[in-house]
Amino acid sequence: MRFFIVFVSLFFFQTQYSQNISGIENFVLVSEEDRALITREYFNPLFNSMQISMGEGWIKSAKTHKKLGFDFTFLLSAINIPISSREFSNLNLSSISSSSNTSPTIFGGESNEDYFVEFNSPGTDYSLSTTFNVPGGHEGLLTRDMLVLPNLQFSIGLPFETDLIIRYMPRTEKKGARYQSYGVGFKHGLMQYFKPAKKATPFNLSTLLIHSNIAGDYVFGVNSEIPGENQSIELNVSNTSAGLVASLDLKVVSIYSSVSQVFSKSSLRVKGAYEVNYQVSSSETENIEFVFNDPISIENKLNYIRKNIGVSFNLAFTNIFIDYSIYDYSSINIGLSFGVR
Repeated sequence: MRFFIVFVSLFFFQTQYSQNISGIENFVLVSEEDRALITREYFNPLFNSMQISMGEGWIKSAKTHKKLGFDFTFLLSAINIPISSREFSNLNLSSISSSSNTSPTIFGGESNEDYFVEFNSPGTDYSLSTTFNVPGGHEGLLTRDMLVLPNLQFSIGLPFETDLIIRYMPRTEKKGARYQSYGVGFKHGLMQYFKPAKKATPFNLSTLLIHSNIAGDYVFGVNSEIPGENQSIELNVSNTSAGLVASLDLKVVSIYSSVSQVFSKSSLRVKGAYEVNYQVSSSETENIEFVFNDPISIENKLNYIRKNIGVSFNLAFTNIFIDYSIYDYSSINIGLSFGVR
C-alpha cells in the first residue's frame, strides 16, 4: 500500500524521497482491541513531528511591522526524531506474536519479520488466526536523524501594532491523495503601553496567538492488499498556541525568545469496507470471512510548553533568522524573509 508515502510527499514537499510502503492496511487483521494501538505506535513519531512543526517559525522578533509593512517568509524546520521513537514494543499487543519483541515505526529500519495473529472470536469458542509481514520503517525520510519540513507564510502590519500572519497551501491532489493546510496568527506589541520604557531601550515584548490545520485524504483503490469497497484514509492535524515573545532589536541583529502553551491534536481514520479472511480452530470450518467497516480511528494529543530562542539578521529588505525550540522532539528553524518593515 502506497498511501502513506503519498501523504508524506504532499505534506513535506519531499517527492525526492518517494518510495513504496506496503502492508499498513494489514493492521486491520489484528484484534479490535489492538488495531488502534498498533496503528498509533507505528505512526506516533510522524504525528508528533507534524504537530510540533506546525508551531515553528512564526516569529523572528517581538517587534511588529509598521502599518501595511509586510514580508514573505520561506522556512525550514528540522525536527529531531529521537532514537527511542524508531521502534516500539510488541509485548503489549495481545493478539500478535513475532520472533522479535520490537517493530519499526514509520521512521525505523527495514523488517524481515512476520506477525502471527491469533485471538478469540467474540461470542464463539474458537480462535481466529492469520499472518502478515511486519511493515518496515523508512529512515530515508530523515536527514541526519531529523525530519526537514518547509513552510511558506505572509505577514502584514495592522493598526494598533498588530501583525496578521498567514500560512496557506491550496488544495492539492497527486496520485489519488488530496491535501490542504492553512494557519493564522496574530502578534500584538505590548511595549506601546509602556511608552517611556520603549523610548529608552530596543527591547520589545509581544503576545502571540496562532492556529494551524492540515487535512488530507487518500483513496486506496487498487493499491490495497485487502479486498473491499470505498477504502480510504483521512488525516487531520491541528495546532493552537498562545504565549509571549521578547526581543532585543538592534539595527542589524535581533535576539529573540518566546514561551508558549501549545495544544495540538492529530487524528487518523481508516474508512470503508475491508473483507478479511482468517483460519479458525473449529474442525468444521477451515476459513471464515468478515467485513470490517471503518475499522480504525485514532487520535494523538500533544500539549506542551514551547521554549524557543533565536537570532535574526536585518538586511535591506531581507531578513535571515535561525532559532532553536526545546522539547523531546527539538527543532532547528532557519528562515529567509523579504519585505518592508
